[in-house]
Amino acid sequence: MKFKLTTDHKTVAKNYIYVAILQGLNFILPLLIIPLLEQRIGLEKFGLVMYAQYIMSFCIVITDFGFNITATREIAVLRENKKDYSDFFSSIIWFRMLLLTVMFLLLLVVVFSFDRFREDWLVYLLSYGVVAGQAIFPVWFFQGIEKMQIITIVNVLAKVIFTLCIFFFVTETADYYFVPAFNSLGFLVAGIVSFILALKFTNFKMIIVPKFMFFVRDSFSVTLSNITSISGLISNGLILGYFYGDSIVGVYSIFEKLITASKSVFMPIYQVLYPYISRKSDAVIFKEIKKLAPIIAIVGLILSLTLFIFGEWILLTFFKNNLIEVYIKWFKLMTLVAFTSSLTMLYATLYAPARKLFKRRLQVLSLGAVISIIGSSIFVPKYGIQAAAMIFLISELFMVLLASYLFVYLDKIIFKKD
Repeated sequence: MKFKLTTDHKTVAKNYIYVAILQGLNFILPLLIIPLLEQRIGLEKFGLVMYAQYIMSFCIVITDFGFNITATREIAVLRENKKDYSDFFSSIIWFRMLLLTVMFLLLLVVVFSFDRFREDWLVYLLSYGVVAGQAIFPVWFFQGIEKMQIITIVNVLAKVIFTLCIFFFVTETADYYFVPAFNSLGFLVAGIVSFILALKFTNFKMIIVPKFMFFVRDSFSVTLSNITSISGLISNGLILGYFYGDSIVGVYSIFEKLITASKSVFMPIYQVLYPYISRKSDAVIFKEIKKLAPIIAIVGLILSLTLFIFGEWILLTFFKNNLIEVYIKWFKLMTLVAFTSSLTMLYATLYAPARKLFKRRLQVLSLGAVISIIGSSIFVPKYGIQAAAMIFLISELFMVLLASYLFVYLDKIIFKKD
């Protein structure tokens, strides 16, 4: 059968290839770098570095302010209407720089106010370069103008820099400070290069236009949902670290990162389709997601089964620490998240943002966060990593159930005539 691809379809297909390459790298590199780090700096120092990364994840969400969702859609619409987006671009960059400064000051206060952080203050401050790099990197802009090849090339450059530095310079436990330093270096290089490349498509001005503050207000619900989501995600790791030390955090973060890496299978689809589908009507968006959901569910189920069957072999082959073997059964429990999160992401990352259902997105992510934070606070101090694994799974199950209800029942009634 012969068919002719439209310009939009060709753009989506090309962008998918670029993002798939990047996400493939995101999947493979953790399998190479994490075992190497665990062997060279030890599980305790690896756990410390991961503990700092949990905190940086929260800082990234604040400085992002939901723009990777709301700004992407706005840029896509401006591009479709052939309007200039230099004012909008400049306003976002300056607003992020303001947030970046505020968060750094808050980080200084937290780090030097608590003994738990003060002892390793340099690790936390070196890790903040990741936040700065992410703030500078206009992923939302390149995604909105559908130039995903730039994101891929720059990210690959950053990851190669980080990987080579780790391989050659981190050789013993005392080198653990280099890990956050090199990680920050990679993100900063990516941020600066990408910002320079963005100037080929737009102009940068020394202003924040007044009307931009209305956009900030509209983005607040997305920011709030992202904050609640990341709070729920990192609560297990932070509470584990506080009560059980960095070694246990290291074990849990290895399990979590392997599960999270599996999500990279779906991100190319969501990232590429988002600017394309956000230009469609609500009815068309509903139909497209309805067609896509069974495929995502099948792939997610295959991923879960693969991790359940081969995950133990992967962990015991690449990691030689006895603690990992002790808790391996709890990793198997966590593998179901690869399936549930695929559908939750479909709703929260693609469908709800494309239809500007930001309050619904907040409801879904907040439910998971509340369950995770309350559950972690009550059970993790007493039951440790076992409780963390259970809460990780339960919060994801409740999110996918709520997302399914909102989509299958509420929206089905709205669009039943179509």
